[in-house]
Amino acid sequence: MDYGKLFRRGWEIVWQNKYLFILGFLAALGGGGGGNSGSNFNYNVSGGNDFPADAVEEMTQFWGQYGGLIIGLLCFFFILGIVFWLIRLAAVGGLIESVDRIEAGEKMSFGKAFSAGVARIWSLVGVSLLLNLPFILIGLLFAGAGASVFATAMDGGSFAGAERTFGIFFACLGLLVCLLIPLGIVIAIVQPFALRGLMLKQLGVVESIRHGWQVVRNNIGDILLLGIAFMVIGFLFGLVTLVFTIPFAFLAAGPFIMDAFRGNAINFGVTEVLSLAFGGICLGLVGAAVNSVLTAYRSATVTLAYHQFVQKDGLEKAV
Repeated sequence: MDYGKLFRRGWEIVWQNKYLFILGFLAALGGGGGGNSGSNFNYNVSGGNDFPADAVEEMTQFWGQYGGLIIGLLCFFFILGIVFWLIRLAAVGGLIESVDRIEAGEKMSFGKAFSAGVARIWSLVGVSLLLNLPFILIGLLFAGAGASVFATAMDGGSFAGAERTFGIFFACLGLLVCLLIPLGIVIAIVQPFALRGLMLKQLGVVESIRHGWQVVRNNIGDILLLGIAFMVIGFLFGLVTLVFTIPFAFLAAGPFIMDAFRGNAINFGVTEVLSLAFGGICLGLVGAAVNSVLTAYRSATVTLAYHQFVQKDGLEKAV
């Protein structure tokens, strides 16, 4: 494989069709002082090992007053996350379809590309969910364990009977996560080619995953070299992203971090919660904007490489 030609052609396609940067932005979506209310939650950071009784009481009071707001925000961000995830998948499909048609000599636009992704959205969802099912289950287990710990804290703050149980549970869960790391690497390699089989070969969900695995198995050396190259490029883009996002991160969480280092009371009220939420949204949007270039470029290059792989392996007519 001529990697120089591949990377040059990928950049030419993206630069000559700048709407791909918009699709790249959508595909990349994925990352104050004390209030004046007298009932803010204040927890003084200290080096003690015991969970203070007064902290439990303040936490209970805080939850009683602001629990509804917190749950509402969590539900809002959960729904927002699902919406962003669907938009992201549609944009990923649009990027794949665009590069394929552009390379075939067709004219494409943002509307046509995004519509192509939307047309296959539920299949894209199916591939993503099926491949990431083990990690979704692990996340649900962690969420359930965290909810149990929180419920225990709310129930008088007594952890005496649950410390060993929670310790064993999290130790087993941590071991399971370590065992899943190799699986995660395999999924990260297979998924891009499964999605291209889905979009470009019109395969079903399971057939796309099998097709992606076949492409990876037959071209593992070239794919690893391609991955290493994009790891280096991604590291450089990561430095650029860091420069742009640090101001927003400090704007959102800076006051709390400074209070923690100084040993001062950390105040959480409506203003602080909303400040963190707004700062998190800004942080994600700025990060996606910076990464849109890399996302579009990487997608275009991988699609070009995918065409070379299936032509070499005789998989052009896979159905």
